Amino acid sequence: MRKTGLIIGAAALALTACDPGPGSAPSSAPATLTAPVTDVAQLVAAARAGIGEAPSAVFTTAAVFGSTTKDVTGSLSFDGSTSSLTVVVDGAELRVIGKKTFTHAPAGVPGKEWVGTDPDSADPIAQAAGAAVPVIAKLPDLGRALVEIERTGRIVSAEQARLGDLPVNHYRLELDTAKAPDLFLEFAEPPMDNRPAKPVTAKLPAELWLDAARRPARFTIDMSSGFPQGALTPATGTTDYRDWGRPVDIQPPPADQVVDLSELMKKMGT
Repeated sequence: MRKTGLIIGAAALALTACDPGPGSAPSSAPATLTAPVTDVAQLVAAARAGIGEAPSAVFTTAAVFGSTTKDVTGSLSFDGSTSSLTVVVDGAELRVIGKKTFTHAPAGVPGKEWVGTDPDSADPIAQAAGAAVPVIAKLPDLGRALVEIERTGRIVSAEQARLGDLPVNHYRLELDTAKAPDLFLEFAEPPMDNRPAKPVTAKLPAELWLDAARRPARFTIDMSSGFPQGALTPATGTTDYRDWGRPVDIQPPPADQVVDLSELMKKMGT
């Protein structure tokens, strides 16, 4: 599993997202905050309700690899509790649409521009490849973050604050990966001696800032305790969200321009 994740992560970093472009004026946040909520269920419900009123945004993420920081840009849209997003890093693009991930193909894939995954395939290699979403795409994914908070999180503290000039409710959180290891497959140790992969348990600090309309303004997560020391995976991310309600268009690439990752891995002998 870790090998699969590293292959996908390398493809993501070897890889231009659709600029959302001009659209209708984004929804503005009210000026007055309500009191912070007191438990995780209330927090997730509030964030989902706020997002539901303006279900698209653009974002920037600072993803930290040890002493190196990568600047990530993109946009996302929501359908219920699920988000679709496009991520651009170093001029290369990754799209996450539902359960599927599409990476702009690195050089060496004849006739195809994209590498895709199909986690619903009957092929176990395809299932494994589809489950291993690159961490660089997880960092800004609010749909995934809210599920993780809902299933594994607790509120450490909550306060009213300001993020720049924006009044916000600031929540400090802790995510216990042992409560839902299926959400943190990037931490699983590879299977050995015919034994299944062993999930790595860790408690991850995270923070969420909600504006007065209950829309996320910033989300941070520190995943460093889940990865082995020296891992090249981005261990921390700080994502700022803006222009809620600005129209974005995130579409899967044309099917004839996509090669399935599991087929590519088989050809590579992995």
